[in-house]
Amino acid sequence: MNMIQIDMPEKCRYMSDYDRLLKGILPIDRKFILNKTITGCGGTSMFINSSLPVVIISPRIQVLKEKHKQHPDTFLFHIPLCNDRAEAIREKMQDLGVYLDCHQGNLPFGQLSRPPRILVTLDSSDKVLSVLKSRGMTDTFLFVVDEFQCLMGDATFKGSTDMNFLVYLDREARRICYLSATPIPDIFLDNIPQFAGIPYYKLEWDPEVIEEPTLKEVRMKSGESAEKLCARLIQRYRENGYFERKVLQGNVVYSREACIFLNEVRSIRNIIGQNNLKPDEVTILCSESKASELPKGFVAGGLCADRNNPVNKTFTFCTKASFEGVDFYSTNASTYIFINAGKEWQTLDIMLDIPQILGRQRLDMNPFRYDATIYYKTMPERVTKEEFERKQSEMERKSQMILDTYNNAPDNAREMFIELYRDKATDRRFVDDYIDLIRENGHTTIGFNYLVMVARWNRWHQRNYYYNNSCRLLTSIQDAVRMCQKPEELKQFESWYYNAPQKDRLAGYARFRKQYPQYDSLVLQNPFIKMEFHHWYDTLGYEELSKLGFQETDMERAYNTVCAQETIRDACRRTFKAGVSYSRQEVKGMLQKIYDSIGLTGKTAKAKELAQYLPVIERQRTNEKGKRGYFIEIREI
Repeated sequence: MNMIQIDMPEKCRYMSDYDRLLKGILPIDRKFILNKTITGCGGTSMFINSSLPVVIISPRIQVLKEKHKQHPDTFLFHIPLCNDRAEAIREKMQDLGVYLDCHQGNLPFGQLSRPPRILVTLDSSDKVLSVLKSRGMTDTFLFVVDEFQCLMGDATFKGSTDMNFLVYLDREARRICYLSATPIPDIFLDNIPQFAGIPYYKLEWDPEVIEEPTLKEVRMKSGESAEKLCARLIQRYRENGYFERKVLQGNVVYSREACIFLNEVRSIRNIIGQNNLKPDEVTILCSESKASELPKGFVAGGLCADRNNPVNKTFTFCTKASFEGVDFYSTNASTYIFINAGKEWQTLDIMLDIPQILGRQRLDMNPFRYDATIYYKTMPERVTKEEFERKQSEMERKSQMILDTYNNAPDNAREMFIELYRDKATDRRFVDDYIDLIRENGHTTIGFNYLVMVARWNRWHQRNYYYNNSCRLLTSIQDAVRMCQKPEELKQFESWYYNAPQKDRLAGYARFRKQYPQYDSLVLQNPFIKMEFHHWYDTLGYEELSKLGFQETDMERAYNTVCAQETIRDACRRTFKAGVSYSRQEVKGMLQKIYDSIGLTGKTAKAKELAQYLPVIERQRTNEKGKRGYFIEIREI
């Protein structure tokens, strides 16, 4: 595939800031693929705010609902669940006609100033195309297929829907932009006829505007599940009042909201029940078809769309089929991702899904925007490369044989073929071939479902290459999110820290900060490093930590003592009298009471420590029993 690189201007962060994209660079008069390479750069907004008549086609209705709230003068073509769907569709198509009239000048006072902008899902896009076609307006619109990587991601469980969409749009529309930050991998694009040979544009951004994520990878142990790990996360929040914390510009900042990405609604339902979560604590993003499976009192949707005054619930749960393109507006949310290699169709696509998830947090003011904890399981692939390729070749050969037979058959035999595939059970489709029901010129025929074939190839590759090897899995995640900005020494240290035994972490942390003081601010901004380590190192210093053998219990005691210096000094001034001499035993006992009173648990007082808090002089003299001993005299305070 011929890739054309577009170098974005220095310091440019949003696509709309570079007006040349729509004024000469991108071929908006024909079909093309646009890889914007990073999420949150305003690609969809650039088209909506342009002077072009556009149809924004998204695989996710939640995205369109949010865009419609932000741009109320757009037309949202969406049919909610109702008794008479056919009538509702007819009325919505009429409403679209009225909307187009308003923008075409068919009003007493002239046309509206903004061009028509239509928002629609893949499933309903044929209705919009039908209205435009009936008015001869199809070629005046640019069709933007947003998050088009979902075509492949959804193919294995949506059957013919996505393939029919792709065939119909490609046939009816002349101007199409397939838009994504994580498009279908190049290796697969040429195997889908609608993508083969069309121009592929890729944006290259100024490295200074790209912030690298801080990822903490946690391998799930035997017996651990998303439900169990979420229970620990919820319990920790209830005990501490926050999810994560870090030091930013000298201040400790706290994350008090969590966005949790899971495979399926069943997990969300279990987590809610097992942890007694309430509806006012939880936002759930899932497909409309799964909303009925939620616990009583819980509904799908309701995500805050006000970026200027975001008010969110504590927990936001998202399933695989719901997060693409959704904007999360939070000032402090942390992200948790569960990668489960269990059921094949639920397996997250590392190259497509992970970058999408990490780009969901939109507000720059959120200090945890680029942080994420990834919990993962690996599972050996039972199908060898040779077995998989043999099976695929056989399915492709059989598919072509069926199509050849169909194309050469008389009409009545063709109808029989169509009925056979129409009646075929869902779980038997794409088992032996890739034949599917395809709509052509208003008629049903059979054809090759290239999307399902490519999705199968990609899924096998994901599982075989990544999910059976932890090292490859983590390396691929880093490659997918372009982890190249952080200094290599810092990345190596963070990777070591996440996987090191607890007893070794403090020593490794201290040695790294001593060796690389230039990275101190970046280390302090990592929310996955124990906050106490920062306090101990900054207060006691490397030499003192080393002298104490990097033992955490000793560190805690020494740190508390240092922090309590002024409190101890004030207590000593009130307890000891100037000009009075005290025996060593008396000083030790009085100091111990002071230590105990301010909570220095486990600290044993020594008489000589009084000199740290008060001016003293030690003298030898005779006590009341005539024995000589050492006394500590308090000088003027």
